[in-house]
Amino acid sequence: MSNHDRKLLNTETVLSIPLKKTNPVELYLPLRKLVASAYSESDAEKVESVLETLNKCRRDMVERRGDLSLPMQRDCLIHYFKCLCMVEPLFTSLSADADADSIIFVWYDAFNPEHKDGVSSQRNAIQLEKAAVLFNIGAIHSQIAASCDRTTALGRHLAMDAFRVAANFFDILWKDFAKDVVSATLDLTPLFAQFLHYLFPAQASELELQQQLNNNDASNAFQKHECAGEFVSVSLDA
Repeated sequence: MSNHDRKLLNTETVLSIPLKKTNPVELYLPLRKLVASAYSESDAEKVESVLETLNKCRRDMVERRGDLSLPMQRDCLIHYFKCLCMVEPLFTSLSADADADSIIFVWYDAFNPEHKDGVSSQRNAIQLEKAAVLFNIGAIHSQIAASCDRTTALGRHLAMDAFRVAANFFDILWKDFAKDVVSATLDLTPLFAQFLHYLFPAQASELELQQQLNNNDASNAFQKHECAGEFVSVSLDA
């Protein structure tokens, strides 16, 4: 491949999406109060380490975003999502009138930050939080893909993988979470999650087409590219 071709490959536009922003929330003290009031002080002591980890993960996700590389932001989001899954029973089983402070998660639309969701009911709060974090995991993978050096075979391969992983997370958001979230922002609606799920495999297919063309396998490349384009078109029109 000529140097001119390499420059063209890396300057061709690929789409990545911004992360949703959120307000800081103190989780440790309110959740510990919930456990102590609904169960016992000894039970609260048993879950202290989990709650401290949860609180730290969210604080890192919110406050250290600018200090972390894209892969480290990804790892932070995934770790926090796993912690959320561990403590989800606290949100779903404890009474909203328990003797503890209310937890309000506020998330802003990724594309229109003036719009926001704010949810305090325990069931809805954890669903919004998990859906928003899933969105950001998908978004950060799209940014990782766009940051890859697409002038090299390895860079294109890494970008394709990252776009496909992004698509998988938006598929989970679309099929398992968005339908259960009462969202005031467009980015967490099922239709938008579905759109993103189909967008990123199409971008991976575009990179695969470029790679196959560079390998002089034009007929196979165009066949695969045509099939991918038809699939996306049919899926979005359905």
